[in-house]
Amino acid sequence: MARPADPLTKNLVFIASGGRTGTQFLGDMLASVIDDCWSEHEADMFAGFNRLSLQRVRDFGLWHMLVGRALGQTGLRAIGTDYLTGRRELNACAARLRAERRDYHNRIAQSLIIDSYWRWWMFAGDVPAIFPGAKTVGIVRHPYSFIASWLSHQAAHSGGHWTMAFPPGQLTPARIGDEIWARRWDSMGPVARLAWEWRLIYQRIANGTERDSNARIFFFERIFDGEKDDMAELVRFVSQHPDRTYRTTPLDGFTQQRRNSSSASKDDWRRWSAADLQMVQDQCGPLMDRFGYAADGTLAEAGPAMPLDHAA
Repeated sequence: MARPADPLTKNLVFIASGGRTGTQFLGDMLASVIDDCWSEHEADMFAGFNRLSLQRVRDFGLWHMLVGRALGQTGLRAIGTDYLTGRRELNACAARLRAERRDYHNRIAQSLIIDSYWRWWMFAGDVPAIFPGAKTVGIVRHPYSFIASWLSHQAAHSGGHWTMAFPPGQLTPARIGDEIWARRWDSMGPVARLAWEWRLIYQRIANGTERDSNARIFFFERIFDGEKDDMAELVRFVSQHPDRTYRTTPLDGFTQQRRNSSSASKDDWRRWSAADLQMVQDQCGPLMDRFGYAADGTLAEAGPAMPLDHAA
């Protein structure tokens, strides 16, 4: 086998979202239909005491995987939190992320690497400053089903999950200077807090996509709809690069498969209180309009109300 190329000569694609959008499945699917492609979900996350974690220790080092993570000093979440809270400038964050991933990228033989870690939303629009030429795929999901899926999967996600007791801690309005919602945070329930998180994440993805010519937004509701062409368009976007267009195979069957393990129903939001629904509308309404999301939990057939990327 030939020695892998330098990481900056490889083609990199990052999948960013708010979570609960099938990023693991999507990354695995892309690797199976695109030649010479490697995809890994949350590539530097500790996966328990098993062979996968041992390989990740080899790729990223013991400090990165265990000690530094416990201290909130290594990993995408820690670096992204530093960036969003103003503790570190983009250049410093970029240098750290490149250094952390260098050995990992060098170990991979494939020329196209897909990093399907949803927390790349923290650097939406800034990925070119970290890895020049890299592409970003932003996956957007209606706030109603996003919130319901998180509540079904992990009810305490935005309400003080025990893991947030460790550094770098939870992102809150106060930490990023959102004074309006910081004053209300302590009185907000899980639905309202997740609505705030949805707005934070997808405002950043939408704005970042508009200033990054190598970024595109795709809708969760459409890419898994077998009657739409969005999944095929996503594959084309991921597989086409200035120096190479990767060969792809048919997508037969992939668009109909389950997107995540959530047991939430698409109509769970109808059981929320009027106060919770109003909080969602107050926080997410303008961005919902921008994306073409309706108050009945659906996405407009025509898609977003205005261009969201350079390819629109």
